[in-house]
Amino acid sequence: MNDIAKDTRNLEQEQREQREQSNIDEIPERSPEKSPHENEGNKSILMIENPSDTEPTEPIVPSIVRPCFISHSDWFEIDSNTFKPGLYHHFKERSGGNDINVDEWICSPLEVLAITSSAQSTDFGRLLRFLDSNGKWHEWAMPMHMLKSSSGDELCGELLDQGLVFDHKNRRKMINYIMSQKPKNRITAASTIGWHNTAFVLPDKIIGAENVVYQSEIAGDTEFTTLGSLQDWKDQIGKYCEGNIPLVVSISTCLAGPLLKIINRQQGGGVHWVGDSSTGKSTALETGATVWGPPEFIRSWCTTSNGFEGIAAARNDTCIILDEINEAPPHEVGKIVYMLTNGQGKQRASRIGSARKIQRWRLMAVSSGEKSLENIINETGRQVNSGQIVRLLNIPANFEHGVFSNLHGFSDGRSLADHLKSARLKYYGHIGPEFISKLINETRALTTLVDKITQKFVEHTTSNLEKRAASIFSVIALAGELGIEYGLLPWKEGSALDSTYIAFKRWREFQGVTQTEDQKILQAISAFIDKHGDSRFSSTDNLENKTIHERAGWYKNTDDGRLYMFTAVGLQEAASGYERKRIIETLVQYKWLTDNDNKRYTKKTRIGSETKNLYHVQIPYDKEQTV
Repeated sequence: MNDIAKDTRNLEQEQREQREQSNIDEIPERSPEKSPHENEGNKSILMIENPSDTEPTEPIVPSIVRPCFISHSDWFEIDSNTFKPGLYHHFKERSGGNDINVDEWICSPLEVLAITSSAQSTDFGRLLRFLDSNGKWHEWAMPMHMLKSSSGDELCGELLDQGLVFDHKNRRKMINYIMSQKPKNRITAASTIGWHNTAFVLPDKIIGAENVVYQSEIAGDTEFTTLGSLQDWKDQIGKYCEGNIPLVVSISTCLAGPLLKIINRQQGGGVHWVGDSSTGKSTALETGATVWGPPEFIRSWCTTSNGFEGIAAARNDTCIILDEINEAPPHEVGKIVYMLTNGQGKQRASRIGSARKIQRWRLMAVSSGEKSLENIINETGRQVNSGQIVRLLNIPANFEHGVFSNLHGFSDGRSLADHLKSARLKYYGHIGPEFISKLINETRALTTLVDKITQKFVEHTTSNLEKRAASIFSVIALAGELGIEYGLLPWKEGSALDSTYIAFKRWREFQGVTQTEDQKILQAISAFIDKHGDSRFSSTDNLENKTIHERAGWYKNTDDGRLYMFTAVGLQEAASGYERKRIIETLVQYKWLTDNDNKRYTKKTRIGSETKNLYHVQIPYDKEQTV
């Protein structure tokens, strides 16, 4: 990127040298932007001196070999005629038996700096540099597929949105110019943010490499922006987080995304702060968002699983922050949680029937809501799965003063929250990129470090579920401690680890006696029988005496109690939310499934004049010990 900028400056210098050789004095450099001034009405106006607005006393005299396209960044002169800056088509036209020179303005100054493509020689594009209407230069890696139509509507619309102006009757010439340019520079194009080999790609910067560029259909549209300074953030936000568990853990979680690849974790995870509207959960989320960008970095839970894919892909290797789970479509919550940490979207077909590229990501998440994940999913009549529980960890957000334990001299929690809400509008976006810059130079085996932290968390765990949760909390703790060690988080050493361990204990207490997935399946089947035993099942001894609506199966009385014979549909409904294979594995393991035929899990059963393949389920007398 730096070499390309130098080449552009060298070209402009050569033009100035040509002008000096022609005994023309060089015009003074003009800054494209001036400071604001006050007019007589005391209204602030921005005075911008644009090269397109002010004709210099002695414009550049370029050397032109026709026909050609040339992008002139300043005013120039040809045959005593002065022309404004822009991309021009210089050619000859036959008129009256003579060739006359034609200098046709196409658009604002526009240059093609490099050819871009992925490391696999796909996703080709062009790195464009152009001047907007305020005199500011933009760089944008444009995907070439935006030129697939002869009209170039996609490209033209985006360039207009970014301030470039063009002549509508010459728009095709602008497209032809881009297509015809063959710059020597070649740059690797990254179509997603996150790690690309040893470089980390953000929309507005590349950390760790120069010959990589972020390529997108949208120029300059990013939520990874900065304001204020790193020191401002430390003084006005960071120092007030120490001692406040939800704030420390939220910031550490937001930092943990870039660690996932380094420590070989393919799946992420996250925390979900649970509490009523007065606890200040939003403050924890807003503080975490300042790690990467402005308040707009926070997204609402009010989205579908399809819409979530685009958000997740745009946050790859960083974090996603979702506010108010209560606003989410209940039937979508479970899907979103799985997608969040599984790291990929759905397989879809293109318009011609071929498979589209699946969107992929690695993410950590911070969420909030008045309800837990379980409550939301249970409202749909489904059982929450253990895998969902350990992907988004429910933690109560209520401490001594809402989300705060340490007021840092403020009179109450509201005063501290108001200060942080004000500060988050002024200081953001520095911690995340600085953290990555430090990670790139990290020489220690971070996998070993996270394993050591995990051992501290699992010392008192009693189930595999708790161990899986501990592995997520350990990544969060490591991110926070590294942030302290790197001098980014103004907290005492060990404070991130301590805060995360307290959050882990709170999660475990909130979950109560943690049920395994097996126990949940058995409990669901037992509850289904208790609820529907007489209405959805009938005795095999009295087939004619009762009409059964939405039958789930039959039963018969045995010396060991009642034996229920489920249809396949009935068994699936009884343990809704689990795959039938998983249900059967549990029933076999706990010996609830009996009388099955050889090499089958069903048994051929005579029902009246028919023979049916049914699942024979008998609940043991001591079911309470299992369920």
